[in-house]
Amino acid sequence: MRFYTHVLFALFFYFLAIIIFNLNFSIFFALILCLGAILPDIDSPNSFINRKIKISKLVIVFSKHRGFFHSLFGILFFFIIGFMITLFIGLSLIYTAFFCFGYFLHLVADSMTISGVRWFWLSKKGHLQGKIKTGSIFENLLFVTLLILTICLFIKLPEFQKIIAFISKIKIKP
Repeated sequence: MRFYTHVLFALFFYFLAIIIFNLNFSIFFALILCLGAILPDIDSPNSFINRKIKISKLVIVFSKHRGFFHSLFGILFFFIIGFMITLFIGLSLIYTAFFCFGYFLHLVADSMTISGVRWFWLSKKGHLQGKIKTGSIFENLLFVTLLILTICLFIKLPEFQKIIAFISKIKIKP
C-alpha cells in the first residue's frame, strides 16, 4: 500500500482507540504512530520513507522488500531499539508502544494486499495476503472509505468538540 494509506489506516485506529478507551488526543503520539506506520517500507527502494531518509539506502542492501522489516521480527527489532532509547533518555515506554503499534498496523494493512506479509519472516507459515493491489482502484476505495470514517471519528473527539464550542462562542461584530 502507499504511504498515505498506511498513515490514514493508523490514524483511523488511533482515533477509534481514543473514543473507545476515552483517551486524550496527542499530536505527538499521532506523529509517532504515523512514523511507525511508514517505517516498515524502509526496505523498499521506491517508498516514501526511502526517498526522504538517505540512511535507508543502506537497509536495501541488506534486506529485500517485505522481508525482515515486514515481519514480527522487524517489530521486535524496533521495539528493542525504542526500549533502549527510552531507557537511556528516561522517557516512558508509551512512546515505543505507540511506534510499535503503528508498525503493527502497517503489517496488518499490507496483509490485505496481493503480496501480503510473512509475519514470521523466513517461515512459510503465517503468510497472510489479501486481494488488494497497491495503487489500484481497490486501494483508492479503501483510502476514501478510511478517510470518511476517520473524519467522522475525528469530529467525535472531545478536543474537536471543545474547539467547535469555543469558536461558536466568538461573536463577530459587523
